[in-house]
This record gives sequence, C-alpha cells and structure tokens, in this order.
Amino acid sequence: MRGKHQNHAKADRQYRWSGDRKIIASTGYVRVRVGRGHPLADPNGYAYEHLVVWVAAGNGRPQSGFVLHHKNEVKTDNRLENLELVRRGDHNQHHNAERGRNLSTGRFLAKKAAGRLLDGFAWDEVPT
Repeated sequence: MRGKHQNHAKADRQYRWSGDRKIIASTGYVRVRVGRGHPLADPNGYAYEHLVVWVAAGNGRPQSGFVLHHKNEVKTDNRLENLELVRRGDHNQHHNAERGRNLSTGRFLAKKAAGRLLDGFAWDEVPT
C-alpha cells in the first residue's frame, strides 16, 4: 500500500535514502543488513558489523561477560586484526583508566577548582 494519495516515494527516491546497506548506530558502531533470518540479526534484520566480521572469521559469538574491543578505538574500523575479545571487566578498566576515572570509586581523578576568583586572586577559604 502506498498511502492515501498513492504518491509516496519509495527506496532511492526518498530524501533519506543512502544507497548503502550500512547504518551508523547512535552508539557509533556500524550496522549492516543481514536479513531477519540471520542468527546475529535483530528483529529488523540488522547486525553489528564487527560481530559479523568476528563470527565470519570462524570465531564463536562472544559469551556473556566478554566484549569485542576495537584496538585502535575507531568504532567503524571493523577489520579482523583490529578486533580482540576481552573480558568485560578488563575492558571497562581499560576505558576508565583512559578517561581518568578512579578504578575503585568510579569518580573522575581531575581536581575541581576550589574557591572563587575575586580581584584576580583565588580565595579558597570560607569567608568569615
């Protein structure tokens, strides 16, 4: 059915048509159309490209507690040599250290600016 007036643009005539079978997800990862019957597909027939590349190379799907890590930190670079299987805890620890978080508390290590800047001087103590 083409709508009430029979004039809806389809496929390559739509303004949002990309002509590619790849989509960049909101998380920055590439999703590819594999069809609804594919074992890695979501209900819409798309799967993450890095997961498809990993499984197609003869590796098993990552078990619970493991993630595929992009070695060069580029989420769209899905070459097999750029992917490695790591434990989720190790992956989180790596990224937390990279972002400057304390590994035990999860809080940022950056010092907060204390006091007010008045007359060109920083006043750190509480006025009495």
